[in-house]
Amino acid sequence: MVQRAICVGINDYSARSDCPSLPDARPDAESWKSLLTDAFNFDAGNVALLTDGAATRRAVLATLTEVLKQSSAGDVVCFYFAGHGGRGTGSDASTYYESICCADAGGDITDVEINQLAAGLQPSYVNFTLVLDSCHSGGVFDPPDPASASLRAKPWSSGDVQQFASSCKTIVPHVCLAEVSGMQGNIAGAACNADGTLRISINEDLNFSDGAKATLLAACRYDQNAGSTGSHGYFTQALIDTINQCGFTITHPDLLSRVRQTIGNYTKAQTPQLRGRPVRLGENFLAGWTYSI
Repeated sequence: MVQRAICVGINDYSARSDCPSLPDARPDAESWKSLLTDAFNFDAGNVALLTDGAATRRAVLATLTEVLKQSSAGDVVCFYFAGHGGRGTGSDASTYYESICCADAGGDITDVEINQLAAGLQPSYVNFTLVLDSCHSGGVFDPPDPASASLRAKPWSSGDVQQFASSCKTIVPHVCLAEVSGMQGNIAGAACNADGTLRISINEDLNFSDGAKATLLAACRYDQNAGSTGSHGYFTQALIDTINQCGFTITHPDLLSRVRQTIGNYTKAQTPQLRGRPVRLGENFLAGWTYSI
């Protein structure tokens, strides 16, 4: 088994007009790399770190492509991202896909593109885990407060909010699905509140899929913002605290439960999420699969 990882953290969004710079996303990625090598025994040579201006769309896609290409059955791949998140529609205007915002202008990478990179993976092949400390990481969420420098999302216009509320029926998370039909209709309803925020009803039964080729740990629910302490993202800090306390071996459900408790030390406004293939979620976090289904 070989463990590989890409850690992306972006403070400096000065090359983009649609994303304000952040105070603490780069330190998140740097700390996550250290955690992988120190706690999970990743070889430092197999952990790529891309920060600020180096974290362009081209560089992130090229690195992720190469890492997935190198991986064989039983290997582990972790993609960590701290920075702004976004969203967009596919050919079906009622289906919204997540995106991560790279440092260069126009540098978003959508869930659809990550799906394409993982197209060659079988569900039982590689433990491909995404850890996303960004807004929209668990799906589309309430419009961020433009006055807050610590929220990790591109600003919404009033038109964006109204368009989403009137059209969105499905949100597809970053779990590398070749076929998304099983998640269709996971948003039971969305409406605009008087203050410009969104009200969303979620069908949680449709948020998991046996076809998922990746496991996703996300900073927040569809209807929440992701914030930070000024030193680390709330989610990343809670993950680091939890992993340091658990002896570095923990199942996904246990990790989620403990992180949800720990994040309460920093904020009451985020509920971390776990998505993926149900049969796999009982396996240990960042461990090679112990059996094949």
